[in-house]
Amino acid sequence: MNENNVTVRSYLAGLGNFTIKLMVKPVDFFRTMPKSGGFLDPLLYIVVAALLGVLLNTIESFVSHGVGIHDLGILFTQLVIVPLIAVILSFFFASIFFVLWSFIGSQENYQTSYRCLAYMQIVFPVTILLSILPYLGLLGIGWWLYMMVIASKEVHKVPVRSALVIFGIIAAIPALVYYNSVSSILKTKQHLQEFTQELQKMPGKNGPGNSGQ
Repeated sequence: MNENNVTVRSYLAGLGNFTIKLMVKPVDFFRTMPKSGGFLDPLLYIVVAALLGVLLNTIESFVSHGVGIHDLGILFTQLVIVPLIAVILSFFFASIFFVLWSFIGSQENYQTSYRCLAYMQIVFPVTILLSILPYLGLLGIGWWLYMMVIASKEVHKVPVRSALVIFGIIAAIPALVYYNSVSSILKTKQHLQEFTQELQKMPGKNGPGNSGQ
């Protein structure tokens, strides 16, 4: 049992160091990233990133709206379903990006493309964390684009300009959706505040006893 605990701790510590290198020195990370070695390691990384995303999203929701028994049930369900969906979709999206990288000149195989995308999954929980403040989640999308360009240059050996154009267009789609969503939420809150203020100005809303004057 103790040996298992040590193994888990060692793995998590290694995963932490791995992630720090990816975040702090992405150029060195992708330059030295193993292009082969199977799918197990990148798959596990996707699962860990998905779990972290679920936990951060739940914490943000709990802080904003409180917690109930129903919310805890949803959390446990998401801890199972979200990583499973993330794993399934990872193969699908890796296929798309493999074709895109090949289109702009990459000679690398599917596994290399899968590894590049899998290790970038850390962007999503970070984006959730950034999104606590309005519009800050755009930094996460920008960071994803930056890493895609770095991976294209260092791993796939394709022109930076081509990668920036292709993946810039792709990044622009969720960026616009996110921007419009945040803008909509902020406008709704503003209108609600204005409506509440107008209600408070109406006769009989200023305090007890006004209706009898």
